[in-house]
Amino acid sequence: MLALAAAAQAAEPRIGERLYREGLNARSEPIRALVGMPPSPLLGGRAACGACHGGDGRGSPAAPDVRWSTLEAGAPSGDGTRLYSERTFARSVNEGIDPRGAPVAASMPRYSLSNSEIAALAAFLKTLR
Repeated sequence: MLALAAAAQAAEPRIGERLYREGLNARSEPIRALVGMPPSPLLGGRAACGACHGGDGRGSPAAPDVRWSTLEAGAPSGDGTRLYSERTFARSVNEGIDPRGAPVAASMPRYSLSNSEIAALAAFLKTLR
């Protein structure tokens, strides 16, 4: 958890924007993900978040709104925390588990993003209004 907090402090929204819009990491390499059951690989632009969630993050009929204000504004959990934190966001993106411990839809790709990539992606989502 300390590693994620440190990564969040150093996060650059422009790196997160490249992940979101183009499916490229900070080294300009295509990101990789698995989607569906059985899992099929996605690469680069096909794995970009914006491909489903839209350029503005407001979602579509098939994908929810991922603007940070929407993610964290969920109903308070039993421990008083909001629905998504950077930790639960990382778990959802990489492991396909929502903040309440349930699996997210199989249509949501499972990524292998580093702490710094997750932090950069969250930093970008926080810029979307």
